[in-house]
Formats: sequence, C-alpha cells, structure tokens
Amino acid sequence: MMNDELEALLPLYALEALTPEERAQVEAYIAVNPEARMRLDELRQMAARLPYAAPPVTPPPALKQKLMARVGADARRRQPAPERKPSLWTAWQQRLAPVALTISLGLAALALGWGVMLNAEVVRLRAETRQLQEQLAAQNRLLAQLTAPGARITEVGGTALQPEARGHFIADPQRATAVLVVSGLRPLPPDEVYQFWLLRDGVAVGAGLFTVDEAGRAVLAVDSGVTDEFTAVGVSIEPAGGSLAPSERIVMLGELS
Repeated sequence: MMNDELEALLPLYALEALTPEERAQVEAYIAVNPEARMRLDELRQMAARLPYAAPPVTPPPALKQKLMARVGADARRRQPAPERKPSLWTAWQQRLAPVALTISLGLAALALGWGVMLNAEVVRLRAETRQLQEQLAAQNRLLAQLTAPGARITEVGGTALQPEARGHFIADPQRATAVLVVSGLRPLPPDEVYQFWLLRDGVAVGAGLFTVDEAGRAVLAVDSGVTDEFTAVGVSIEPAGGSLAPSERIVMLGELS
C-alpha cells in the first residue's frame, strides 16, 4: 500500500538528504513495497547522473603550442642589441640590415596571426563556458524539483515511434513549476523540434520546445501552467518553432500521478 508521506521522502533518500531515523522508515517501507523500491532505484539513478550531465570542456592541444610560440617570439624581440663591433663588423651589419628587417616583419606578422587565433580560442571557450553555466542551472532546477516538499514525479515512457525513450516529469504544484527530464530520444534534423504538452480532458497545451544532445538527453524547465487539473503529459515531433496542437508523431506519453 502506498504511503504518501514516505513516498515524498524517496527523492531525499536518493540524494542522501535524510536523517538516520527517516532513512530507517524509508528502508522499512521499500522492504515490503517492491513498486516503491523500483521508484527509488530510478530516482537514485537520476541523482547519480546529475554530476555527469554536463560534458567536460578540454582545451585544444594546439593551444599550449600557440602560447609557447607567442612567448618565444616576445622573448626574441626583447633581446638586447649586440655590442658595438669594429668597423668591419659594422659594415656587415649594414649589409644584413634589410634581411634583419624582413625577418622582423615576418615575426611580427606571425605574432599578429597568433594573437588573432588566441582571440578566437578565447571567444570559443567563453561560449562553451556560458553553455556549461546554462547546463548547471538546469541541473540546479532539477535538484530543486527533486527535493521540493510535495513534488510529484511521473514516469514518461516512449511510444511505438521511439520505444527506447524514457523520462520523468517532476512537478511542484505549490510553485506551479516543473522539470521534464528525458533520455533515449533520437536527435532531429534542424527543421524539426520536440514539443512538450500538458493534457487535460483531451485538450493539449504546449509547455515548451527542446532538442536533445547526441545521447538523446534533455532537461526542460516548465515555468508556468502546471496545475493539478492536468492529467497527462506527452512529447511530439513538430516543425521548428512548434505547433498549436500536437502532430500524430507522439513519441512519449505519461499519466500524472
């Protein structure tokens, strides 16, 4: 038999955020409730994947070589001028001056080129940093949903179109917010997008658009419109920009618990 109070502690158990007394209560509950144990196992798998949801950023190997070459060029330009030599040596210097000037100009051009490439690397790394920050924010939203008192966690499974898809819809009715976490969805071409729907009495309300990474994963934050009146959720494939109503290509469905 389902115990609502202990069910609400399952997400906190998965995150190891319970007191010893509460842990003992949950363990006694799942010992006699196989379905609750399955739900807890899924929550623990989700919590274990949170630190790895954002792919690590590795600077390109050529970046160190470019930096060292830039330092070497700067050091050569800063070398002190040779001491004044006898007149014969001075004559040779005068003959070699045009060659030295050409070499210096070449080194300056190389240094400028390296500077442009380093600038491009910095811009790229900043863009990747912003992307990582967005992914971290999404993870924080998911963690907040998992630990919110009274959070409702609904399993969302794949349909015959994409049976390998799976996910969870985690709703917080008190704040009218929710998070959809999916995996196993197939990446779409640029002219298509996944659209999330809230279903009530046969009427579908669009709740957000999203794409997936190469592994078929995505996290979608739903900021409004989540109430107890909605009875089911779904995901469909739509043209880029979304649709007013879901197409027949429904790839995920789930009933709100």
